[in-house]
Amino acid sequence: GALQALKNGKSLLAAGIKKVSGNFIKGDHIRILDKNLKEFARGLSSFTSDEISKIKGHHSNKISNFLGYICKSEVIHKDDMVRV
Repeated sequence: GALQALKNGKSLLAAGIKKVSGNFIKGDHIRILDKNLKEFARGLSSFTSDEISKIKGHHSNKISNFLGYICKSEVIHKDDMVRV
């Protein structure tokens, strides 16, 4: 469902993430791949790779439970993303 949401102009949320590869920091430019590992979009991450590994697959209202602090709900905001 995450790719369909992105196609409809929505932001990428933690619930739609299945896997995180590589190491990156907040603000880094990252690729979004589909289940066949084909690049779908690119964007600026609101979280580090370690943080996303902790919150992936979970609803946005649970992020603070996993990270211990309140933060953005979007992993990549729609305004910081382009489809390729």
